[in-house]
Amino acid sequence: MGPPVGLIMKTQYLKIEPDQADLIRKVAQCIEQGGIAAIPTETVYGLAARVRTDTLNRLDQVKQRPQEKRYTLHIGDKKDLLRYVPNPPAPARKLVNLAWPGPITIVFELNRANLENQEKKLGIEICQVLYQDSTIGIRCPDLPLCSEILKSTGISVVAPSANPSSHPPATTAQQAIDYFDGKIDLVIDGGKNVCSHKKSSAVVKFGATGIQVLREGVYSNEDIKRLTTVRILFVCTGNSCRSPIAEGLCQKILADKFGCTIDELSHFGYTIESAGLAAMEGLPASVEAEVVCREFGVSIEKHQSRQLIPHRLAESDFIFTMTSAHAKACSEMAGGLGERIKRLDQKGDISDPIGRGLPAYRNCAEQIQAALKERIDELI
Repeated sequence: MGPPVGLIMKTQYLKIEPDQADLIRKVAQCIEQGGIAAIPTETVYGLAARVRTDTLNRLDQVKQRPQEKRYTLHIGDKKDLLRYVPNPPAPARKLVNLAWPGPITIVFELNRANLENQEKKLGIEICQVLYQDSTIGIRCPDLPLCSEILKSTGISVVAPSANPSSHPPATTAQQAIDYFDGKIDLVIDGGKNVCSHKKSSAVVKFGATGIQVLREGVYSNEDIKRLTTVRILFVCTGNSCRSPIAEGLCQKILADKFGCTIDELSHFGYTIESAGLAAMEGLPASVEAEVVCREFGVSIEKHQSRQLIPHRLAESDFIFTMTSAHAKACSEMAGGLGERIKRLDQKGDISDPIGRGLPAYRNCAEQIQAALKERIDELI
């Protein structure tokens, strides 16, 4: 365990590369035993410390920061996310897949049941530190040396920026030494290719009120919106009845799930659209489809038909078709999209109600609604 911050100590300076396993293990052992190590990331230097109250009290003193300020968990592999967040929402999963490892911190809001399970799994002390206000902030750095150090510890590690409060973060080993010589255990010099961004990570929160960008950084607001928006596409033949009905019903189901309006779904990271393999552009939904949707509490009066083109498929995260033939046609058009293309109803095709009167449209809508409810867990 490292000494109290008030005592003068010798700060060790190590110049290491990602392939120097023995030195990486030495750094990891220092952190495991309660030491504080200044390690590089792709953004700025961080002060790596284990998640234990005694060590974090020392870290507070070193950084001269109030104890109530929270620390962000750092993980060496994005697969470790599920150890701390059992059920990340689909927009967060998309962000993790596209942006981790990378310069973005994600804050997750957990419900009471998940928090209780985390306490049983991780222990009360770790949870009290990491899950303040029912949320946890996590970062997965994109620097091989940093990742190897984090993976080698085998414990929960935080790594706030290496700077005393009110000072700019260190972006070189020398700056870290200048700040903390005699106050921390190690400073790691990873060479010229560390801290390439020289600015802090962006911070985005996923919670009950939707997605919030808490801080822009390497990623801008626009970048984060692009990386978190889950696009759901429904496909039929003419885009005049089945797929517009599916689009409208899906919007209502998700809005009800999140406790928001359909217009607010974008704040939760969702865009829902429809298209037709043989559609004419700009036509309204059929009268019967509009009538049936109103019966289900949805309006599709503003719908305008769109023809399915390859880039709409490529931009979509979930592609649901009305029939197996539609799914095959989408696969042939796009190629390589694999599991993204699925028939909406797993039990069978949803047949075209056109020309068969309102009862057929109602049956169609009921089948679509039932299929959507079975798939809802895939979408959130």
